[in-house]
Amino acid sequence: MSRYYEADGVTKTLLTQVREERFEGLEGAKIKLIMSLKPKIDTLRGAMVFASIKTTNEVEKYLTEQESGYDYFVFINSLVWDLANEKDRKRILSHELRHCFIDEKGNYKVVRHDIEDFYVEVQLNKDDPMWGQALSTISMAKYEQMKEEEKANK
Repeated sequence: MSRYYEADGVTKTLLTQVREERFEGLEGAKIKLIMSLKPKIDTLRGAMVFASIKTTNEVEKYLTEQESGYDYFVFINSLVWDLANEKDRKRILSHELRHCFIDEKGNYKVVRHDIEDFYVEVQLNKDDPMWGQALSTISMAKYEQMKEEEKANK
């Protein structure tokens, strides 16, 4: 069984909504949402990684050309996604799209954070500045519980 699977229609629709609301410059970018069953932990911060984004290389574009040849892959931690409410899901997608940049030649690139998050995202989430920490804490607890259950079932 693969650790990856394609995001469902609801998640894809949510990406479209976030893109239309906040990222009009990305309307032409082809983005594939991929769910990951393997939780990723940022050991430096001791926090769950919610999602990540990467530009596709030539081989990946070729392998996905029947699906339109994607410019970006967004990998979403399925454990976090399942625990997140709709508002937090939009925050996760918005954060990942902040990484997108199109250079003067029309090439798709990924940019780093300007702070631990993006300043714009901090401002957009000022009504609930601790949302990420709360979701990470819940996700880490669930992950530890799953590991303990798996150990007990062996």
